[in-house]
Amino acid sequence: MSSRGLMTRSHPPLISLSLSLLTIACHSGSDAGGGPVDLETASSSPTSTGTDPPTTGLPTTSATSSTSTGASLGTTSTSSSSGGSTGAETTDNEPGTSSIGTTEPAPSASCGDAILDPGEECDLGAAENDNHGACTIECKLAKCGDQLIWTGKESCDNGSENNDSVYGGCSTQCTYGPRCGDSKLQGPEECDLGLDNGTGEFLPNSVPCTNTCRFAAKMIFLSSVAYTGGEIEGSEKAHEKCQALAVTAGLDNAPNFKAWISDAKFNPASGFTHAIVPYVRRDGVRIADDWNDLTLNGPDEGLHVTEKGLSLPGTYVWTGTAASGTLAPNTLTCQGWSKSSPGDKGNAGLSGVDKVQEQAWIQWNEKKQWTTYTAYGCDLPYRIYCFEQ
Repeated sequence: MSSRGLMTRSHPPLISLSLSLLTIACHSGSDAGGGPVDLETASSSPTSTGTDPPTTGLPTTSATSSTSTGASLGTTSTSSSSGGSTGAETTDNEPGTSSIGTTEPAPSASCGDAILDPGEECDLGAAENDNHGACTIECKLAKCGDQLIWTGKESCDNGSENNDSVYGGCSTQCTYGPRCGDSKLQGPEECDLGLDNGTGEFLPNSVPCTNTCRFAAKMIFLSSVAYTGGEIEGSEKAHEKCQALAVTAGLDNAPNFKAWISDAKFNPASGFTHAIVPYVRRDGVRIADDWNDLTLNGPDEGLHVTEKGLSLPGTYVWTGTAASGTLAPNTLTCQGWSKSSPGDKGNAGLSGVDKVQEQAWIQWNEKKQWTTYTAYGCDLPYRIYCFEQ
């Protein structure tokens, strides 16, 4: 064969393409620091046209290398978009790797499995653990102070606020503390008949007690403080004095007390609410059935109990008022309760007498001496009556 024939001989298109690709690869490998490529070996290796299925037997590092070096050649998309292996996949179940089908670790034991696990005080199982039973739903033993009421064992539980003396509270033994309905008169109560509260039942010579431990009546008390005639400072100031005493005594209707006193500006007959319920003393004793009974027959048992519950029979009381509730006929009111001189006079009543002194009591009752006993000098300190409206 002549040398000319060799010169004119052309390579098939497929071989030319393979040689071109090998040349480029050789050039790239040189840029990346790799060694020389054997052209004869490369030319004998099979090549891909881009349509053959992707090879799956390549080490995962090859894919990584082609990704890092092929970005400028436009070949990365061919390797990465194929369905072959990538560097993110592993096939061996080595420590620190995951693979499809690996079994998840079983969850740790928990409260409600009926097994006493570390950190649990008890565990009766999910069906038996109960915040109102011996073992709570958090697997804690029920105890007073946990703010949960153990049915049959505790009556109440206010947690850290449990207290043995606070009215209406819960004791440190998780039993009810002093409260309305326990049949004991205490705290702010006016009365307490226990189970009879709110039923309309009442003790002899007394009045019913409401569900809130208040008298189903209007209260009357004798002031614990005595005043000279001028210290009263008029009927309006007398009302304010009654209200202040009621506040100090803890009476819940304190703003609605008025003094049984008369002057040119005020008298109970026109200024009081004419009650249709009984009048009762601070100690729970009924003294009249209503306004009409009070003004016609007087307070049968006397008005000698103060807002503090202290009994003071035989005490003088500034009134200036007749039994009917109107201004007393002699109009002696220490000049409108503004003077305290001995020369000025004021009409006074007597808070009550002991029924053992039968004749004295009859006279006191029949002559309405509770409000019109006699007149005294206005320099003397006497008390006042206070009526709930």
